[in-house]
Amino acid sequence: MVDIRKIRKRGRVIIAFIVLVGVVFMSRAAQVQIFQHGKFAAYAASQQQSAMPLKARRGSIYDCQGKLLAYDVEARTYTVNPRYMTDKKKAAKLIARLTGKSESHWLKEFEKHPGFLTVAPKVPENRQSGFEKSGIETLRFRSENIRIYPYDDLAAEVIGRTNIENKGAFGLEMYYDDMLSGTDGNSVYLHDAKGNEVASWEHTIVEPVNGFDLHLALDIDFQQIVVDELRSMLDSSRALWGTAIFLDVESGSILGCATVESTAPAFPLCRSIVDMNEPGSTAKIMPLVTVFQARIFEPDDIINVEGGRFNIGHRVIRDDHPHDFLRCDEVGIYSSNIGVSKMGIKAGSELIYRTLVQFGFGTRSGVDFPGERQGVLWKPDKWSNHLLANICFGYGVSVTGIQMAAAYGVIASGGDLKKPYFASKAVAPDGTERILNSKQVVRRALDYNTISIIHGILCSVVQKGTATKAKDEYSLIAGKTGTALRIKKEGRGYDPRRALASFAGYFPAAAPRVVGIIMFDEPKTSIYGGDISAPVFKRIAKRYSSLPRNYMMLNSLEAIEDTTNLDDGDNSENENILPVSIDSQEESGIAEALDDSVLPDFKGITIREAIRKARELGLSCDVVGSGIVLSQNPAVGVPLTEITTIELIGGQ
Repeated sequence: MVDIRKIRKRGRVIIAFIVLVGVVFMSRAAQVQIFQHGKFAAYAASQQQSAMPLKARRGSIYDCQGKLLAYDVEARTYTVNPRYMTDKKKAAKLIARLTGKSESHWLKEFEKHPGFLTVAPKVPENRQSGFEKSGIETLRFRSENIRIYPYDDLAAEVIGRTNIENKGAFGLEMYYDDMLSGTDGNSVYLHDAKGNEVASWEHTIVEPVNGFDLHLALDIDFQQIVVDELRSMLDSSRALWGTAIFLDVESGSILGCATVESTAPAFPLCRSIVDMNEPGSTAKIMPLVTVFQARIFEPDDIINVEGGRFNIGHRVIRDDHPHDFLRCDEVGIYSSNIGVSKMGIKAGSELIYRTLVQFGFGTRSGVDFPGERQGVLWKPDKWSNHLLANICFGYGVSVTGIQMAAAYGVIASGGDLKKPYFASKAVAPDGTERILNSKQVVRRALDYNTISIIHGILCSVVQKGTATKAKDEYSLIAGKTGTALRIKKEGRGYDPRRALASFAGYFPAAAPRVVGIIMFDEPKTSIYGGDISAPVFKRIAKRYSSLPRNYMMLNSLEAIEDTTNLDDGDNSENENILPVSIDSQEESGIAEALDDSVLPDFKGITIREAIRKARELGLSCDVVGSGIVLSQNPAVGVPLTEITTIELIGGQ
């Protein structure tokens, strides 16, 4: 007999089990469909969709003339998807043939990276055809960019470089990375179970936004001149390194900034901005400015410079070129340590400190460049008389090259301290311009009377003082030498065999347009800035002044003509006027024309004499080069009534 109760009991168990299974199924479905929907949707999408980045073009960098210094070119990065390969061995063999890496290497990579695997990053256009025709399974590419620097290492310490991801690693590439980089986009595509793209599916694309183009005040032609001359002296003097920075007097913009090294560093340093050094005698303008501005001394006051040896407490201060007595202006001209020390002590620590701060010492200049140092300037309450004396001739204080160049810019510009900068503007992809930097006066630091005195001193330093190797009749220079001994490696005190040799100044002296400083560390042939850095400054000034677009030599010649009544003797009555010497026309050998109505022959004479003669004939001149006139246009014999301008082409 059938037990109805057992059947009902079993039925209830079965029904309960079915209900339980249903509850579990519904709970799991709810979990997957509702609570974990995003997770599983993303997982499904990862199996069916792939996103390929669309790289933004990095902005280009231009110099002040519009010459390209850095730009992107398109390249292709090739990838494969081993998961969907039907013949991995064949694919590895084909990839090995194109990349130079072994077949076994790629088979191991397939195992490590079963999804997308990069096999050839940033392939330039001339190598792309091999990949396109290879027939490698699942091969795809994405467009990327390669950074090109057409001037190679020239200005590399300024421009900087990008890393493997095309992001700025140092220099201006790093400082302006956000602006140059732009914003990447992406493209999403659908593929089937075999990894093939579903062509009928519409891609989702986020367009990239390209970066801004950067325009610099830097002049790449000037940069080349600076590097050439620094390298030449580095090799001949066997210095450890040489560095220079030059600013536009009017705006404060940086025209050239270079460093050369005797041994190549891991990456190039912009030593004029990131290095701090005791400046030596280039800093002597600070106590001179202080005492003349405050009227503590006058230029023709007499200072006892003690025959070259002077005691302050238990310390001795010496002069390399001993004198018994010097006028105050001669203290600067002949670079007397004793003279400036006595002036500084008379002025006092507070006043000297105030001048240094006014000229930008002890604070960053604010230049748009990473890693700028602020220098070292102690508060005056820590100064003893001996430290005060040392500071007056450039020890006990540390400055950067850019700080010193900006300080001399105060003299050259008429009294204003200006903020230096590299980049002038940025241009958006749509052509919109954004001004990044322009002339910015930090403060008024000096009055015109003091400027006139200091300018006269700096001119005389070159004409008859410690910087006669910077003297040049075509590109007239004003400036000051510096020789800062290095601290001994094995103990206290200074090493007389090791020094930083420098020259800071500006040109043309009569109407300054460029100001800068040159420094060489531990030159072996001489430790003196007058022997090492001054002649380099002269050659740089001469070459840059002779570029056709500058005509700075012409400006200097006009200044010469205004001072023909002066000689090379004592010009204390006219310290603000540059003393010069001019050869007479009789000595020049200029060929006179047989007929006053036609153009004479200028070939074989100096550019200067040719300009003077042309002006007498009522002609203006376009000058190319320097030295002796090699050719002219128009030619000899052209009627003067038919021309207003003559082109003079010179050469050494």
